[in-house]
Amino acid sequence: MKLETFEDFQQAISEGRLVDVSDTAKEIGISIPVAVSSALWKTYIEPEESITVGQTKNERIWNVISLLLSTLKSGMKPFDDSSSLMVRYQVHFVINGILTMSTLKAIIRKTAERKSFIQIMLEDEAEQNNPDRKYFCRECRFTLYLETKPESYIECR
Repeated sequence: MKLETFEDFQQAISEGRLVDVSDTAKEIGISIPVAVSSALWKTYIEPEESITVGQTKNERIWNVISLLLSTLKSGMKPFDDSSSLMVRYQVHFVINGILTMSTLKAIIRKTAERKSFIQIMLEDEAEQNNPDRKYFCRECRFTLYLETKPESYIECR
Protein backbone atom coordinates (compact mmCIF):
# COMPACT_ATOMS: atom_id res chain seq x y z
CA MET A 1 0.00 0.00 0.00
CA LYS A 2 1.33 3.43 -0.96
CA LEU A 3 1.76 6.29 1.44
CA GLU A 4 -0.88 8.62 0.03
CA THR A 5 -1.01 11.29 2.73
CA PHE A 6 1.44 13.01 5.02
CA GLU A 7 -0.40 11.39 7.92
CA ASP A 8 0.30 7.94 6.36
CA PHE A 9 3.98 8.90 6.25
CA GLN A 10 3.98 10.00 9.89
CA GLN A 11 2.10 6.87 10.95
CA ALA A 12 4.62 4.63 9.16
CA ILE A 13 7.38 6.37 11.14
CA SER A 14 5.55 5.99 14.45
CA GLU A 15 4.91 2.28 13.74
CA GLY A 16 8.57 1.64 12.90
CA ARG A 17 8.06 0.85 9.21
CA LEU A 18 10.09 3.94 8.36
CA VAL A 19 12.99 5.61 10.21
CA ASP A 20 13.02 9.42 10.21
CA VAL A 21 16.32 10.87 8.93
CA SER A 22 15.03 14.41 8.33
CA ASP A 23 17.59 16.08 10.61
CA THR A 24 20.49 14.76 8.52
CA ALA A 25 18.61 15.63 5.32
CA LYS A 26 18.26 19.24 6.51
CA GLU A 27 22.03 19.43 7.10
CA ILE A 28 22.56 18.30 3.51
CA GLY A 29 20.04 20.77 2.09
CA ILE A 30 16.75 18.87 1.78
CA SER A 31 13.98 20.82 3.47
CA ILE A 32 11.16 18.25 3.30
CA PRO A 33 10.84 15.24 5.65
CA VAL A 34 12.89 12.17 4.69
CA ALA A 35 12.62 8.62 6.01
CA VAL A 36 14.27 5.32 5.12
CA SER A 37 12.54 1.95 5.20
CA SER A 38 13.10 -0.33 8.16
CA ALA A 39 14.58 -2.88 5.75
CA LEU A 40 17.19 -0.40 4.49
CA TRP A 41 17.88 0.66 8.08
CA LYS A 42 18.34 -2.90 9.37
CA THR A 43 20.26 -4.13 6.35
CA TYR A 44 22.75 -1.34 5.67
CA ILE A 45 22.59 1.51 8.17
CA GLU A 46 22.21 -0.02 11.61
CA PRO A 47 24.75 -2.89 11.72
CA GLU A 48 27.19 -1.90 14.46
CA GLU A 49 29.96 -4.15 13.16
CA SER A 50 30.40 -1.60 10.37
CA ILE A 51 31.89 0.87 12.87
CA THR A 52 34.97 -1.31 13.25
CA VAL A 53 35.73 -0.82 9.55
CA GLY A 54 35.33 2.95 9.55
CA GLN A 55 31.68 3.61 8.70
CA THR A 56 29.44 5.02 11.42
CA LYS A 57 25.67 5.02 11.33
CA ASN A 58 25.65 8.79 10.71
CA GLU A 59 28.09 8.45 7.80
CA ARG A 60 25.89 5.80 6.21
CA ILE A 61 22.78 7.99 6.55
CA TRP A 62 24.74 10.94 5.14
CA ASN A 63 25.84 8.86 2.12
CA VAL A 64 22.31 7.61 1.41
CA ILE A 65 20.86 11.13 1.44
CA SER A 66 23.71 13.04 -0.22
CA LEU A 67 23.91 10.55 -3.10
CA LEU A 68 20.16 10.92 -3.64
CA LEU A 69 20.60 14.69 -3.80
CA SER A 70 23.52 14.29 -6.25
CA THR A 71 21.41 12.00 -8.44
CA LEU A 72 18.55 14.50 -8.49
CA LYS A 73 20.92 17.37 -9.34
CA SER A 74 22.60 15.36 -12.12
CA GLY A 75 19.55 15.80 -14.32
CA MET A 76 18.66 12.12 -14.28
CA LYS A 77 15.07 11.85 -15.47
CA PRO A 78 13.00 10.25 -12.71
CA PHE A 79 9.75 8.36 -13.14
CA ASP A 80 6.88 10.81 -12.76
CA ASP A 81 3.23 9.99 -12.12
CA SER A 82 2.35 13.65 -11.33
CA SER A 83 2.00 13.16 -7.58
CA SER A 84 5.32 11.40 -7.11
CA LEU A 85 8.80 10.96 -8.53
CA MET A 86 10.77 7.73 -8.29
CA VAL A 87 14.55 7.71 -8.59
CA ARG A 88 16.95 4.76 -8.48
CA TYR A 89 20.55 5.34 -7.46
CA GLN A 90 23.53 3.42 -6.13
CA VAL A 91 25.28 3.63 -2.77
CA HIS A 92 28.39 1.79 -1.55
CA PHE A 93 28.42 0.27 1.94
CA VAL A 94 31.13 -1.70 3.72
CA ILE A 95 29.63 -5.06 4.73
CA ASN A 96 31.76 -7.62 6.54
CA GLY A 97 34.84 -5.65 5.45
CA ILE A 98 33.80 -5.77 1.78
CA LEU A 99 32.74 -2.77 -0.29
CA THR A 100 29.20 -3.57 -1.44
CA MET A 101 27.14 -1.60 -3.96
CA SER A 102 23.39 -1.44 -3.44
CA THR A 103 20.71 0.13 -5.60
CA LEU A 104 18.22 2.21 -3.65
CA LYS A 105 14.87 3.62 -4.68
CA ALA A 106 13.61 7.01 -3.51
CA ILE A 107 10.02 8.12 -3.87
CA ILE A 108 9.35 11.82 -3.59
CA ARG A 109 5.65 12.35 -3.01
CA LYS A 110 3.53 15.48 -3.08
CA THR A 111 0.25 14.83 -1.28
CA ALA A 112 -3.18 16.31 -1.94
CA GLU A 113 -2.76 18.50 1.13
CA ARG A 114 0.35 20.04 -0.52
CA LYS A 115 2.85 18.42 1.82
CA SER A 116 5.85 16.58 0.43
CA PHE A 117 8.07 13.83 1.77
CA ILE A 118 10.77 11.42 0.61
CA GLN A 119 10.77 7.70 1.28
CA ILE A 120 14.04 5.82 0.57
CA MET A 121 14.10 2.03 0.35
CA LEU A 122 15.90 -0.96 -1.11
CA GLU A 123 15.33 -1.41 -4.83
CA ASP A 124 13.29 -4.61 -4.41
CA GLU A 125 11.00 -3.22 -1.71
CA ALA A 126 7.43 -2.18 -2.24
CA GLU A 127 6.31 1.14 -0.80
CA GLN A 128 5.50 1.00 2.91
CA ASN A 129 6.97 -2.48 3.06
CA ASN A 130 6.90 -4.00 6.52
CA PRO A 131 9.29 -6.93 6.09
CA ASP A 132 9.00 -9.68 8.61
CA ARG A 133 11.38 -12.11 6.94
CA LYS A 134 15.16 -12.18 6.89
CA TYR A 135 17.13 -13.70 4.02
CA PHE A 136 20.73 -14.78 4.37
CA CYS A 137 23.17 -14.79 1.43
CA ARG A 138 25.04 -18.08 1.11
CA GLU A 139 28.05 -16.39 -0.48
CA CYS A 140 28.76 -13.32 1.64
CA ARG A 141 26.86 -14.25 4.81
CA PHE A 142 24.88 -11.04 4.63
CA THR A 143 21.32 -10.68 5.94
CA LEU A 144 18.70 -8.81 3.92
CA TYR A 145 15.20 -7.89 5.16
CA LEU A 146 12.57 -8.26 2.42
CA GLU A 147 9.10 -9.67 1.84
CA THR A 148 10.16 -11.65 -1.23
CA LYS A 149 13.13 -13.96 -1.50
CA PRO A 150 15.94 -12.75 -3.80
CA GLU A 151 18.08 -15.19 -5.78
CA SER A 152 21.04 -16.76 -3.92
CA TYR A 153 19.49 -16.07 -0.52
CA ILE A 154 18.05 -18.57 1.92
CA GLU A 155 15.45 -17.76 4.54
CA CYS A 156 16.75 -17.19 8.06
CA ARG A 157 14.82 -18.48 11.02
